[in-house]
Amino acid sequence: MKIYRIAEMNIAVEAKYEETYRYLSRFLTDSTDYELYIQPTDEMIEYEKKLGEEIHGTASRPPVCESVAILRAICDDIIGKDGFFLHCSCLKYKGEAIIFTAPSGTGKSTHASLWRRHFKDEVEMINDDKPLVREKDGTFIIYGTPWNGKHGLGNNIAAPIKTIVFLRQAPTNTAAPVSAVEALALLLQQTVLPSDKAQLSKLLDLLGKLVETIPMYRLECTISDEAVTTIHDMIYH
Repeated sequence: MKIYRIAEMNIAVEAKYEETYRYLSRFLTDSTDYELYIQPTDEMIEYEKKLGEEIHGTASRPPVCESVAILRAICDDIIGKDGFFLHCSCLKYKGEAIIFTAPSGTGKSTHASLWRRHFKDEVEMINDDKPLVREKDGTFIIYGTPWNGKHGLGNNIAAPIKTIVFLRQAPTNTAAPVSAVEALALLLQQTVLPSDKAQLSKLLDLLGKLVETIPMYRLECTISDEAVTTIHDMIYH
């Protein structure tokens, strides 16, 4: 068993595969206390294997399925701690988090890479795929996790959320604010919805508070520096 510090939670993991421990290693803590214990079962790993086959057409290796099962257990638990999972690419800029989210294949990682190229050392990647969000004392904070995408872009850091940008590919670059109602519908497509009704109600409350307190925008964009300056000027007008 090893203990990891993820999203301000100490999480004990009893893994089947040494590769899983290596995957989580950057978040290892010296603490002996933990608030969540996860021991993936064969059934949990098999579930992730079958789900991966349905979505991607191929089955992932058992250690990969085990790491995803651990993430799913964390997602279930964190809702009760004012948190949730968000499928996005997020970076730290001027001390705050800029989040880019959209369906897979839209260009979240590509747009984040444009920010890194444009602003260079002013930008630090938080997570390129599967970060976690928590509300702490009225502030929404996004946290890096070990699950940081196929390119492994991310760090064990956190930042308060400045804004969320919904991306859409387009022939020209335009940005506009998104209403709370539309933003909520879009966010629901990029998180994990629990089957438990009480947890679902809690998640909806959190997302409702998020869209009411954080500015959100839609960016229709090309793959260009102009796309970066278009949304940057909208955020920091």
